[in-house]
Amino acid sequence: MKSLVTLALLASALVTYSEAAKGTLVIVGGGTTPSGLHRRLLDLAGGTNANVLVVPLASSSTSDGAPSVEAFRKVGATHVSAIPTNDAKSALAAVRAAEVIWFPGGDQTRLMAELNRLGAVEAIRERYAKGAVIGGTSAGAAVMSKVMITGTGDAKEGKVAPPLGEGLGLWSGAIVDQHFVKRGRETRLRAAIQAHPELLGVGIDESTFVIVKGNEFEVGGKSTVLVLDARGGGEMKRTELKAGGKFELGRE
Repeated sequence: MKSLVTLALLASALVTYSEAAKGTLVIVGGGTTPSGLHRRLLDLAGGTNANVLVVPLASSSTSDGAPSVEAFRKVGATHVSAIPTNDAKSALAAVRAAEVIWFPGGDQTRLMAELNRLGAVEAIRERYAKGAVIGGTSAGAAVMSKVMITGTGDAKEGKVAPPLGEGLGLWSGAIVDQHFVKRGRETRLRAAIQAHPELLGVGIDESTFVIVKGNEFEVGGKSTVLVLDARGGGEMKRTELKAGGKFELGRE
């Protein structure tokens, strides 16, 4: 009983924290990152002097952070580095100093495991709450929600939820799915929402992104974003958005 009460209090705290957060989320569905998006992250954080931290922990490759570091430098970032991976104290210091945090792709389960190993999860949540711009692509998109699709398979029948884990919880009122149209993932997102009808399903295709700020998100990029909403009960509502489209979150 005590553990159930603790979980309920934690869930309540995450929702309250999400509502009060001052930060901005920039979530890309994988594939090629849209042109100009790295510069947009800098602009959202105040300009090229923003302190950028690349967190390439979703991949086992030690060089995976280099392309992202270079991408930010090419658009004028003067303070950009990759997170230290072998020193938890240094990693936490880097997170706490960051004004932009960027998660490249890979495996979201690995990413969360590595963040927990470094003890960095709560620090990232605190930075978002205080106003940091936090973005990611592919695996870096999936970790934005609290209920996270783990990426270990697609639900084919729409009746059984895909494997789910716990993400960062920055967008606590949603479940984010990526590579959405490219990999035909509407069925698995529907299954996840059927298991969690209190949450909004947001499927983001490749080379496409959403910018989440306050109680609204805006779509950009080349393809589409699909929103599945069962929060009011009854039939699940399906809304497809293209670049320039906006969605009022309502219950977030």
